[in-house]
Amino acid sequence: MAAHSTDQLTKPKSDTRLAGVLLCVSGITFFIFNHIAESIYPNYSVSKNYLSDLGATGQRTTLLWDPLLFVTGILWFLGMYFFLRKSGRGKLTLALYLLAPFGQITVSLFPENTVLAIHTVGALMAFILGGVSALFTYRLTRSPFRYFSVLLGAVALASLVFFVSGHDLGLGVGGMERMIVYPMTLWLIMLGGYLMATDDEKQAQV
Repeated sequence: MAAHSTDQLTKPKSDTRLAGVLLCVSGITFFIFNHIAESIYPNYSVSKNYLSDLGATGQRTTLLWDPLLFVTGILWFLGMYFFLRKSGRGKLTLALYLLAPFGQITVSLFPENTVLAIHTVGALMAFILGGVSALFTYRLTRSPFRYFSVLLGAVALASLVFFVSGHDLGLGVGGMERMIVYPMTLWLIMLGGYLMATDDEKQAQV
């Protein structure tokens, strides 16, 4: 068997697989219940409406979407914590991975029609640091997953640039926002599957 890189440290299998379960459940749960929220929001348009419209105070979907964002954000946070807690990586790496789900949790606590400034900061934290986390995961995982991770992170960050600059490429603001969120959510599911399939002798490179 080839020697592991100097970066690679052994972690308990239970930590790795628990992280995988948490991340996978977070992503799948978001996809399912976000779709349910879209289906019951009156006249909702995935092209014209923001995702956060589903959680705006006073909407019939508020009590579904805001708790959904909170719970999946907590699962994302815990998944990353167990992924990295014994990795030997520095505090900056840990902060990078944990601040993205913290931003999502912030969005759930401050809907768009309450304190918009805090809501916006939380969304940008999730969008920017989520995309960067996917890119950085190239250094923490093996191929072929690492290449999918880079691709999904790049798509999310490129879409964010178009989104904030007001260029929706014909997709509408809602469609372009989903080009940020969906690749990141898919990345969480794929990373979760990768970690759950990791055994003692093929630990993630963390």
